Amino acid sequence: MISKIYEDFKPFVGEIFKDVDFGVKLKSNYAISNYGRFVSYTDKVEEGKILKGGLTDGYRIFRYRIKEDGKPVDKYAFIYKLVAQYFLKQTSEDQTCVIHLDYVRHNDAVLNLKYCTREEMLAHIKKSPAVIEAKRKLVEFNKQADGRKLTTTQVIHLKKRLLDPNRKTKLKSLAKQFNISEMQLYRIKRGENWGHLKVELDKPGDE
Repeated sequence: MISKIYEDFKPFVGEIFKDVDFGVKLKSNYAISNYGRFVSYTDKVEEGKILKGGLTDGYRIFRYRIKEDGKPVDKYAFIYKLVAQYFLKQTSEDQTCVIHLDYVRHNDAVLNLKYCTREEMLAHIKKSPAVIEAKRKLVEFNKQADGRKLTTTQVIHLKKRLLDPNRKTKLKSLAKQFNISEMQLYRIKRGENWGHLKVELDKPGDE
């Protein structure tokens, strides 16, 4: 269950290795570096091998197996969390998360990692190029999908009906009138679809 060896040990300039304690005795010794490299060795780190590890959702992991109550149990550790654990300091108890500053999940060098609070992590994720691009594609998709059933004029009229405080027509009936699903109507109401189109209720005297 251990990860495959992919290269011999050749230290980088300024690279520091620290032994990793998994809380149990494993067949080999392991060390993590400030460059995010993970080494398996017997006697000396310098005589060890760099482990490639696996990937899960873009994050590098190390899989290993231990015995609990005499039965084999599979475990795994995130490489970036090991780097943070051995090379970064938390400045407060609220800093329970670790982020990749450049948004590259397998770039586990200590200079690319930072401890943060959950709120800071969520704010960081929102700025991710991948998240921003996904939202852009969703908006474009929704525009095209909505466009097959509704025109801009129809959406303006529908949004005014939704904003009308005196509206008595139920949403189900309103969706039927515009020949769209209730789900699509709710998405328009929440701004998920056609959110780029802003409307206001007509004031008295407006034509």
